[in-house]
Amino acid sequence: TEHNKLGLFTGWEDAPLAPDGVEEAKNAGILLKKHGFEFDVVYTSWLSRAIETAWYVLDELDCIWLPIVKSWRLNERMYGDLTGLSKRMVAQRYGEKQFKAWRRGFKVRPPKVSSFSPNYPGNDKRYQKYMSDVRFSVGETLIRSIEGGMGIRFHRKLPKTESLHDCMKRTIPYFSNQIVPEAINEGKRVLISSSENAIRGLLMHLCEIPEDKIVDLEIPNGLPLIFDVKSQCLKLLDDGTGRDPLEVYNFGQAASYLFKPCLNDDGSPDEECDINYMTDGIWDSENNDFNLSEDEKRVIDNIKRPSTDKSESVVV
Repeated sequence: TEHNKLGLFTGWEDAPLAPDGVEEAKNAGILLKKHGFEFDVVYTSWLSRAIETAWYVLDELDCIWLPIVKSWRLNERMYGDLTGLSKRMVAQRYGEKQFKAWRRGFKVRPPKVSSFSPNYPGNDKRYQKYMSDVRFSVGETLIRSIEGGMGIRFHRKLPKTESLHDCMKRTIPYFSNQIVPEAINEGKRVLISSSENAIRGLLMHLCEIPEDKIVDLEIPNGLPLIFDVKSQCLKLLDDGTGRDPLEVYNFGQAASYLFKPCLNDDGSPDEECDINYMTDGIWDSENNDFNLSEDEKRVIDNIKRPSTDKSESVVV
């Protein structure tokens, strides 16, 4: 988006795709078509840039008619009062340490946005009218009712800021409770079009990336990531140029946690897996406490190995 090009915090700001973003989305569709991918359903957020990306990908795949399921739970992380601000200016004003903590700290939340800010989701009609799966906020209801002077105006509890951990509390249960049972377990071929931090959190859980390493993970724009449901590994597609995608695209210092050896159901190496980027001896499976509640852990446990022999992969 233009926000990306200008180095601004975007979050829930509904910035549309810039021409470069359109080109990236089209190229992603072309690459998927080259490798013979077909889909049955698409999941995306309520943000225009993610929806547009899905459109351009589907157009290149000649299946623009495909069902698209939209959910705010796949939205980008909510950056609070940093929304729309220059990242460079924030770093200069608050210092590099605080800037990095706000931007990448797993449980660090930026300052909250005001209830009356245009960047607060409660002032956006899509969330006011259609966000029906969130409980009402007593405080915001009182504020809106007093402000309006026209009786009680019920207002839902919408995020005013989020850490990556907060973002995961909505994306992972949505994946587990909606996408897995409705699509993956039904053998449907799934495409997910979302934003950087929503995808980062999902991959953190699926690929079991430790909390202290997620800060070093980068998610390249417009690059299809293939998660193999059976072997529980992530794959990249050969673009035909002979280049190593891990050298071309920046996944950050935590890339090795994404591209681990593919495994069979019994835990043995999958010899038929075509992934070329594997690492040994660095994974600590014990370091996997995301400090979710016990209920949340029970809800998302079935993400690890969805009970299906039908759906082979999920494309993000």
